[in-house]
Amino acid sequence: MTSRKRFIAGAMCPQCGVEDLIYVVQTAEGQSRHCNQCDFSQNLDDLTPASTTEVVGDWQPIKLRD
Repeated sequence: MTSRKRFIAGAMCPQCGVEDLIYVVQTAEGQSRHCNQCDFSQNLDDLTPASTTEVVGDWQPIKLRD
C-alpha cells in the first residue's frame, strides 16, 4: 500500500495556526495528520472519539424560506 497526502480543506494546524496546510496520510500502520508549514504530526488512531452524549444546548428547528 502506498501512502498519499490528502489535504483537508479549511483545517487549521493546532501548532502554528496556518490554514489549509494540514494533510492526512494513510499507511498500513494507520492514519496520521501533518502540517506542511511546521513539524506538527499526530497519530489519528490514538485519538479517542468525542462523546456523543454531551449536551450542547437547546436546539430549535429553523424554517427556511422558499
